[in-house]
Amino acid sequence: MICVRVPATSANLGPGYDAVGLALSLSMKISLDRAPHPVVEVYGAGADLIPAGPEHPAYRAARFVAELIGEYDVHFRLVQENDIPPARGLGGSAAALVGGAVAANDLLGRALAPPDLLNLVCDLDGHPDNAAPALLGGLVIGTLTPEGIKSVRLEPKGLEAAVAVPDFAVSTTAARHALPDSVPHRDAAFNVGRSGLLLGALATGEYELLHVAMQDRLHQPYRSHLIPGLESVIEAALASDAYGACLSGSGPTVLAFTPEGRAGRVAHAMRDAFEERGVYAKAWALSVDLAGARVEPPGEIPAPTPVPVL
Repeated sequence: MICVRVPATSANLGPGYDAVGLALSLSMKISLDRAPHPVVEVYGAGADLIPAGPEHPAYRAARFVAELIGEYDVHFRLVQENDIPPARGLGGSAAALVGGAVAANDLLGRALAPPDLLNLVCDLDGHPDNAAPALLGGLVIGTLTPEGIKSVRLEPKGLEAAVAVPDFAVSTTAARHALPDSVPHRDAAFNVGRSGLLLGALATGEYELLHVAMQDRLHQPYRSHLIPGLESVIEAALASDAYGACLSGSGPTVLAFTPEGRAGRVAHAMRDAFEERGVYAKAWALSVDLAGARVEPPGEIPAPTPVPVL
């Protein structure tokens, strides 16, 4: 059996809509082996919300890889051990796709080279903001083109993340429907300028610029009605000395970047801000995951599961 550990991801990061994603030290494990018929077992966070059949995203990705390399009749036993809360804006579906694809490729002889795997998982997920950092680790800026994904990977140093995860889901479909078909030119210009500043700040370590660089006018204002207290939670993070804060993916999780050693304090403040609005939330202090998806040798000690700060 092949075991692959895949990190959670936070996409968008404010102005970097559908282009920027970060891998975080919260993960799932996908285990895969050949079987006479499809078997899918799901354990851990949100197990009742995750498909337990061939429609499971990791199983679909594994089958796609198998068919791509000519194994049309193969079936799998797939086990997911999950610590990533589903439907919370932390890239759980993309992580599962990546885990299934990497596990199947390893199990079936590694026929696909890393660039091919990257294009495959980004294509399956529909965009690279979650899938690319889940596979590669670190911070990935990418876009899909007719020739495949074009991307840059960074390794931010001296940076931690605080996340507050409310106890309700926001469907990706509802979040997408909340976005308008067109936006004012001034709002597009606002985001373009801040996107450049965001990437410059993360590349150079000038993190104090993130306070401005993570501001957004293209998706957070339109989705805020889906997340009670969103503005208050971001303000609480900034008041607790976070560098910057934003909606994680389509939400409802809120992410903040912090100096090292400060993430617990910021996570506490974000959680309290949600609860002041009557929303129960868990909060984590996380590091940036630089490894991405990795095959775990048999018997390897599993990666520690981050414990909520509250």
